[in-house]
Amino acid sequence: MTTIPLMPSDAQQLSTAKTSNTCWFEHLQLWRPEAVDQVTTGSYETAVILLSGTFDLMAGTTSWPARGARKTPFAGRAMAVFLPPNTPFRVGNEALDGEILMISARQPDTGPDPVGKEALSHKPLLPMAGSNKSFDPATGEWMPAESFPTAAESLPPRRFEKLQVGDVKIDRVFGESYKAATISLDEAVIPAGASLCLRDIPSRPSCEEVLLFTRPEGKSRIVQSGSSTAIDHDTTYCLSSEDLEHVEIHSDTEATYVVIAYAGKAK
Repeated sequence: MTTIPLMPSDAQQLSTAKTSNTCWFEHLQLWRPEAVDQVTTGSYETAVILLSGTFDLMAGTTSWPARGARKTPFAGRAMAVFLPPNTPFRVGNEALDGEILMISARQPDTGPDPVGKEALSHKPLLPMAGSNKSFDPATGEWMPAESFPTAAESLPPRRFEKLQVGDVKIDRVFGESYKAATISLDEAVIPAGASLCLRDIPSRPSCEEVLLFTRPEGKSRIVQSGSSTAIDHDTTYCLSSEDLEHVEIHSDTEATYVVIAYAGKAK
């Protein structure tokens, strides 16, 4: 397990935890926009979690006004966005103190680009005017444009799977079956006095690597194979799938917010 520091990167109030020697994860970023602002995903896909605040969002040509309703990540459920590679992501904010978490991962090598009907099933085709639907020639059905793998998509809390480990409630934001090529993601708040053993998370997505983001309200600890380290600020960890079996997070005095991103789905 490796700790990755969050480093301020520029005037956009964007802090980055840059991974190294990883196969899948590119970086984790914490963004605190102060005005209308934009980032671009680059050649990797990105899972976006609105930690707090309310934002007008735009990804590519799709927009979602007034998204996000919670004041802190410790209360309420997240709103998420999936960003495919090379997608401009723009925000206009109503709450100046909002925060956005972005986790990016590299794409698997899929060989030559698909052709024929398979290629058409990856991109929206023949949009139906006023319907936000496009034709999928592989199924012969009109599908929401956001459901295609190359399209950005907004996921409200009703789309999340609810899980439970003891006293810890977990939201599966991006499940293994979601259209993302690489990333799956869980969000949880560990109550005061409770703990979460990562190996106990049910139906855990297949992965080769894990990126763990933790934010404590009070005294918290991360324990790996009996060795305990205090968590006293926003901290990012990179784990192998083997590490996952031996890591626990303990909230000793107050709650701890956790995002668990899995990368490298089973082929």
